[in-house]
Amino acid sequence: YRGEHAPAASKEKLDAFSSYLIDYFQDHKPENHGQFVDLIEEMTSMGLSAVVLQFVEINASQPIEGDFRACLALGSSLMLESELDEAALFLRQAQGLAPMELAPYINLVSIYFAMEQDEEAMHWADRALTIDANNEKVWEIIASIYMYADPKTAGEKVRAKAEANLSYAGMSLAAELIDPNDRLLKAQFLGDAFDSGSREDDFLIEYTAALGLAEQFEKIPQILFRLEKMEKKPLHWKLFAHGAQAYLAMNKHDEAQELIQKAARSPHIPAAIIADLQRVYDSDVQAQ
Repeated sequence: YRGEHAPAASKEKLDAFSSYLIDYFQDHKPENHGQFVDLIEEMTSMGLSAVVLQFVEINASQPIEGDFRACLALGSSLMLESELDEAALFLRQAQGLAPMELAPYINLVSIYFAMEQDEEAMHWADRALTIDANNEKVWEIIASIYMYADPKTAGEKVRAKAEANLSYAGMSLAAELIDPNDRLLKAQFLGDAFDSGSREDDFLIEYTAALGLAEQFEKIPQILFRLEKMEKKPLHWKLFAHGAQAYLAMNKHDEAQELIQKAARSPHIPAAIIADLQRVYDSDVQAQ
């Protein structure tokens, strides 16, 4: 097993590996409770939910209750095996043991939505947003609940909830629901989030990209100046790239080149991106 970045195994290989593990666990018990929890947690992350359930049954003397990691792993595996009622019981225990951990909330939202218990799903979604107001999975389910109830009002309902939670992810989704073709609307909604204080890198990248798509190029350098010079915020290289593209759209080549150079100084920017930015700059200059 090489982690989540490894190529997906075929069903045949996965079944064979699962059978091997089950046979192995019949004769090899975990040395202690910590090892037991480590194993069910790792197997859950590997997607071996059916093996987890049999492993827990084989080691029935090992306690689950009172251990956050055990409750979360077993609840998640039960969810993957569509044992939703039982999964919810363990996930509720996990939530009670670690109220600030996000994972139990997200799984509970998914479970109750799948069970068509929309009121309960929304209850857990609201609680999840108090921990992570920009969780995209939670917002997708919230939007789905509103869409099933009334597609015509879903966008405005998502917008209202996003405003209440100061969520840029919710505002972005609301704009898509209200009118996916209105690029100005999305830029406006994200601008409201910016004015409310959102400053996460992911948000700023999405916001400046939305401004570019809305052809509000002049706003992008203004935002970068405010962030870098006035708020003293270190800027992600993608923001410099968006700024350079905005300057090029306004035929301000010197300013664009300055931002390309700033982006290039980032240790995280891929060399291909630097080359692409410079190529666009050179092409634009030559076209003048």
